Amino acid sequence: MGSKNYLADFAQSLPLDSTGAEFDIKNPYYGTPVMGYPVFDRTLNLEARAAAGGGLQDQNYTGLYLQDELSFLDNRIRLTLAGRYTYVKQSAYGGAAQEAKHFSPRVGLSVSLTKNTSLYALYDQAFIPQAGRLASGSVKPITGNNTEIGVKRDWAEGRWNTTLAFYRILKNNELTSDPNSPPNSGLSIVLGQKRAQGIDFDLRGTIINGLNLTANYAYTISEVTKVAEGVTDVKVGDPIPGYAKHTTNAWLSYKVQHGSLKNAGISGGFTYLAGRATTNWSTTNSSLNQPDYFKLDGGIFWEKNNIRLTANVFNILDKYLYSGGYYEWLNAYYWQTDPPRNYRLSVAYKF
Repeated sequence: MGSKNYLADFAQSLPLDSTGAEFDIKNPYYGTPVMGYPVFDRTLNLEARAAAGGGLQDQNYTGLYLQDELSFLDNRIRLTLAGRYTYVKQSAYGGAAQEAKHFSPRVGLSVSLTKNTSLYALYDQAFIPQAGRLASGSVKPITGNNTEIGVKRDWAEGRWNTTLAFYRILKNNELTSDPNSPPNSGLSIVLGQKRAQGIDFDLRGTIINGLNLTANYAYTISEVTKVAEGVTDVKVGDPIPGYAKHTTNAWLSYKVQHGSLKNAGISGGFTYLAGRATTNWSTTNSSLNQPDYFKLDGGIFWEKNNIRLTANVFNILDKYLYSGGYYEWLNAYYWQTDPPRNYRLSVAYKF
C-alpha cells in the first residue's frame, strides 16, 4: 500500500534565450543566460502555488502479489506462475479522482537441456498509473506486455556464464501532448502503442583467481507502432525519444588473494551508449540527435568476513554527459545532466 502527493509550481517561467541569441547545441555557452536568471515569487508556500498553477496531484494504491514455482522431471523443468492485482485512485491538476483496477499475470518457464545449458521464456504485464487531462474521456493507466526468450549456458566448469536473449516490450495508453490544443493548455491525447525490442548478451566470469569480469551488450529498436486517431505530430515508425540503439557495459574487478593486501581490491568499468535518439519525434532531422555517451568509473575496496569498505570515483574523465534532446514544437532543448567527477565512500555489513 502506498500514498503519494506531488506539488509543483507550473505557473511561473522565464525564457533564458531571446530571438537571435538562441542556445547553440553545437557551440554551447554556459555563462549567464541572455535573459538573466529567473527570480520567482515565493511569498506563498509551494502547496498554494501548486494549487494555483495547475492543481495538486495525489495517488493512493493497494497491490497484492502471489507467486508459485513448480518443478517437474527432477527439476529439469521449472514453471513460475504469478499475478498481481492493483487498485489505484488518483487525482491530478485539480480534477476529480479517478480509479483503476488491473490484474497483471506473469508466467515463466525454464528448461535444462543439459547440465550447463538451459532455455527460458517469460511473459508478464506491466501496469503504471499516469496523470493527465484529456479533452474528453478519462485517463487510463499505461499497460505493457513484456516477452523474453533466451538461452543460458555455463562454461569452463562454471567459471563463465553467458545469457543470450531476445525481448519485446509493448506499451499502450501512454499520453502525449494534444496537437489539437494550444501547447500551454495542459491537455493530452492517447498516443497509441510503442514497441521496444532487441537482443541482449550478458557475460560473467573469472579470468584468473580474483579477477572477475561482467559485461553486457544490448541492441534495441524502439519505435511507435500504432497512432491513435487525431494524433498528427507522431507517425508510425518514429523513434522513441531517449533510447540508445547500442548499449555496452563492462566492469572488471580484482581482489588480492595473498599477502598483506589480501582482501583488498580494485575495480573499474565503463558505460557506452551509441545511436541515441533525441526527444524530437521526427526522423528527418538527425542532426539534433544526442552524441555518443561514454562514462568511466572505478574504485578500491577492502572486505573481510561480513564487512566491506568501498571508495568509488564516478565519471573519472570528468566529461560533460547528458540525456534529453529537442522539442520541435517548442523550439527548445531539454537536458538532464549527469554529475561531474564525484566520489562515494560506503560501508556495508552483511548479517
